[in-house]
Amino acid sequence: MPMISVNGTRLHVASTGSGEDVVMVHGLAANLAFWRLKIVPHLAPQYRITAYDLRGHGRSAMPADGYSPSNMAEDLKGILDEMGIKAAHLVGHSFGGAVIMEFAARYPQRVLTLT
Repeated sequence: MPMISVNGTRLHVASTGSGEDVVMVHGLAANLAFWRLKIVPHLAPQYRITAYDLRGHGRSAMPADGYSPSNMAEDLKGILDEMGIKAAHLVGHSFGGAVIMEFAARYPQRVLTLT
């Protein structure tokens, strides 16, 4: 599972499957395993699923600051840019929902759906 450097921070990212892009954003005190263990195997046959550890979570770096939904929305943009994803279905749980809503407000053209 690769590490991607965006916005001065290294983020742990995992992607599997093929088809339309679905990006999954976990909540506070979780990591990408929240999605990968049960949900991703069901969706990967039809979609390319990308999950990542928010900054300060899982294997991602812990910068001294920048833990707002605004900063994390920019991290999400950086991940999409780095992976060549023009637009995606975004799925957020708890705080991850705040991150994808902030992202959608800033970059509506890059959002297919929000869940």
